[in-house]
Amino acid sequence: MTALPFLIWGAAVFGPVLAWLLFRSGGYKRQPAPQPQEPGWERTAERFVDPTTGEVLVVWYCARTGERAYVRAV
Repeated sequence: MTALPFLIWGAAVFGPVLAWLLFRSGGYKRQPAPQPQEPGWERTAERFVDPTTGEVLVVWYCARTGERAYVRAV
């Protein structure tokens, strides 16, 4: 029970700092993946413009794992 004030203080101080480090300009960014070469991947008809880069991305899907890959359109 005596540690609760320290946990609240730590979350209040370090939570925003951690969020700033991850999401500031130049921080965490999901990079488009290269085209999947493994069997089981199929290209979908889904295309969209990445709002941060302005590039058109194509979605690839692996039915076996449910994973999605976002690849630059060429």
